[in-house]
Amino acid sequence: MRIDSSTLQRLRYCLMTVVAACALLTWASSGAQNLTPQQLQQLRNLTPEQRAAIERILGGDTSEVGESSSPDAESELQPEPGLAEPDFEEETGEQVLEPGSTVVIQLIPPEELEIEHEGFARAMGSRMYDLDREGAIELPGIGRITLAGLTAQQVVVRLYSEPKLADFLIEASILPIVPTGTDSLEVFGLSLFEGTPTTFAPASDMPVPADYVVGPGDTVVVRLFGKQDASYELDVGRDGAITIPGSGPYAVSGMQFQQLRDEIIARVEREIIGASATVAMGELRSIRVFVLGDVNQPGSYTVSGLATMTNALFVSGGLLPSGSLRDVQLKRKGRIVSRLDLYDLLLRGNTSADATLEPGDVIFVPPAGSQVAIFGEVRRPAIYELRTERTLAQAVQLAGGTLPSALRTEVRIERFTGGDGLNVVTTSLADSKDLALEAGDAVSIFTALDVLNEAVTLGGHVLRSGPRQWRPGMRLTDLVRSPALLKPEADLNYLLVRRLVGPDRHVELLSANLTAALAAPGSDDDTLLMPRDEITVFSIAADRAARIQPKLDMAIKYASPDRPAYVASIGGRVRAPGDYPLEKGMRVSDLVRAAGSLRENAYVQSAELTRYYVLDGGERREAEHQVFDLAAALAGDPTHDVVLEPYDYVNIREIPLWRDQETLEIVGEVKFPGTYTIRRGEYLSAAIERAGGLTGLAFPEGSVFLREDLKEREREQLRRLAERVRTELSALPQDNQVARSDAEQLLTQLEETEPQGRLVIDLNRLLVQQGNTTVDILLENGDQLYIPPRSQEVTVIGEVQYATSHIYTPGLARDSYIVKSGGMTANADEQRVYVVRANGDVISRSGSRWFSKAQANDEIRPGDTIVVPLDADRIGSLALWQSVTQIVYNIGVAAAAVASF
Repeated sequence: MRIDSSTLQRLRYCLMTVVAACALLTWASSGAQNLTPQQLQQLRNLTPEQRAAIERILGGDTSEVGESSSPDAESELQPEPGLAEPDFEEETGEQVLEPGSTVVIQLIPPEELEIEHEGFARAMGSRMYDLDREGAIELPGIGRITLAGLTAQQVVVRLYSEPKLADFLIEASILPIVPTGTDSLEVFGLSLFEGTPTTFAPASDMPVPADYVVGPGDTVVVRLFGKQDASYELDVGRDGAITIPGSGPYAVSGMQFQQLRDEIIARVEREIIGASATVAMGELRSIRVFVLGDVNQPGSYTVSGLATMTNALFVSGGLLPSGSLRDVQLKRKGRIVSRLDLYDLLLRGNTSADATLEPGDVIFVPPAGSQVAIFGEVRRPAIYELRTERTLAQAVQLAGGTLPSALRTEVRIERFTGGDGLNVVTTSLADSKDLALEAGDAVSIFTALDVLNEAVTLGGHVLRSGPRQWRPGMRLTDLVRSPALLKPEADLNYLLVRRLVGPDRHVELLSANLTAALAAPGSDDDTLLMPRDEITVFSIAADRAARIQPKLDMAIKYASPDRPAYVASIGGRVRAPGDYPLEKGMRVSDLVRAAGSLRENAYVQSAELTRYYVLDGGERREAEHQVFDLAAALAGDPTHDVVLEPYDYVNIREIPLWRDQETLEIVGEVKFPGTYTIRRGEYLSAAIERAGGLTGLAFPEGSVFLREDLKEREREQLRRLAERVRTELSALPQDNQVARSDAEQLLTQLEETEPQGRLVIDLNRLLVQQGNTTVDILLENGDQLYIPPRSQEVTVIGEVQYATSHIYTPGLARDSYIVKSGGMTANADEQRVYVVRANGDVISRSGSRWFSKAQANDEIRPGDTIVVPLDADRIGSLALWQSVTQIVYNIGVAAAAVASF
């Protein structure tokens, strides 16, 4: 972490307090006259809170220091400016360094500092340090520094105390420690004592056992019946006796409960004629016992008279990790009267050795004996204490035995050998019966490798994928007995086999032909399978090259000049172009089969093979192109079906002038409207002629011709224009709410506008000059032609009071149609009104008068649309907003025309 200015202020505050405390200690021991003027000044600068803290430390009053130093002590004892008491926040839960912890320390020297010591230079920057067993690190150029018990902030404070680091910028971070391996193990059995100890105290109403020893403080309940009915609760006094009314005192201390009951019953029947008795124990006495040794809270405890050794251990908080769970001793009058092995309780549920306690008993937990750690594939990984166990097999049995996933043939034992460090012993569980363990051994039982040894795996386009048992002599048809085991559209002609070969288990890829194998089971076409083979079935429709590539990459890893990558490629008109594994003796026809065979548009008369040669002793590589007869190669002619070499590339070409079926849709006023297939290079006039020509009601001036690629271009232009408009909108002043409202409305219209892809055509001229390629339209796939019936209306849209259509009136001027629509709105731009002809042409005039009086009657025609745009000057950015309004209106006119069909 980094020390900021506020933290430095806190540190200065603390250091000042410490210095002042030292001065006060000097004053307290030898008098105020021994204080220097600087120390007195430091004391005067203390805040009241600092003085109170020092008083708590010293246990006295420091007010007289200020008084003896100055008559104006009250005014002088003010904190130095800038040293007011910082706001100390209570920090809880901070991580503290421990032996073995990891801390990252970053040392950034000041720019003017030149570091000459080479060892000190190694400490610069960010470095990671591990604390040793004593909790220290070795900082290059500084030396050994103890950091155990410090937080990250305290580490920075500690490093600042080094003179060489006083001017550095220091950061420290503690990395969390997650124990792994044997370091993560806990001592087996200690978790028994976790939780609240009193939870395990014996219940007071539980039955009293027959061997319970009666003593002072117990209560004996005697009930008489027969000649005399009475009930007595008799306390055992300090003399160990009880007094039975009508019978006298009776010494019972030291008797077992069963003996006490028998003798009282016999005495009552003997001394009280005609009376019988029952005897029970009432409230039991409390006894004091000692729990000592390696326990969490050794000491003297008061427990119930029924308490056992384990009850006392629970009350004392349980055992320390250093305590022995195998030899818990019960001492009575200096002699060991019982030994408790807690493993009997934990592993076998045996409580026979859990003896009942008597007053003055001592439960003593000695240090643990020989311990071994067992980690890995066992049921209870932990640190176990050995008692009678001596061998590895017995220790593994303590851990609950091995899991089914354990690698029983290889067990590792790390063993300390005194000053020589660690030795490693490797054995198997089968040989562990006589292998003796030693104290401190760490036993690791590994997981068996997740590898299918005697199995093959079937995957891909199959109904049931997964491993299958391998048998010697197993072939492909033994794995896939019928195509019914595969999904529909599975490619039976090409299956991929991934095989691990050699001691290094490098990947080798093979192909298999299931069709040929099923036709001749047991033949060479029926591939012989090996253990760990992976067989993949592909779909005809799916991209198999993408699925093969990861396996191919694994095979390419082993490529070298002596062993090139066995890869061949195919492209062009095949179902799955891409890279494929090159097998020994693989030919062109095999590569075509791997690629899913040819497409219908493949040119079989010839294909091209590109082959690479390494020349001049490996200094350069050149390519050579070979043309071969593809049909002959597929027929098996060895002259053309050549054997492939690494990196060969086969290109399957397309049939010349091959095109998928292309169409034109003609809607409206033709004799035979519908969808027509078109040939390459066909023109629109010829297609209209095939549709029977125009009808007598056709309105060719209003024809709408749509094209798909124009629609996509329009869509991209609209997107870019919307981005520009959005940028312009963000630049408008916030206080101009009217302009912003108009702009947002126009932007919304732009974003909601769907492109049409209209191509403006003059259909009349096109039909009159049929065959003129400069006028006619060369058709493309997906073109659409809409020919409306004869139009008699003129449409007015935009910023008018009521946008609508009117019957065309010869001689009626543009402005008259606008007046018939209610006139222009306040937002209209009357200087830029324009007309969209029925065929999509735009007629625009600038100036105060749109048309002269003589031209007006000639200009407005049936099917025209008069557009009154928004006044872009009210918004700003005139050119952009004017373009936006025109685009929106023009596309709207085309959309309305298409929607009318």
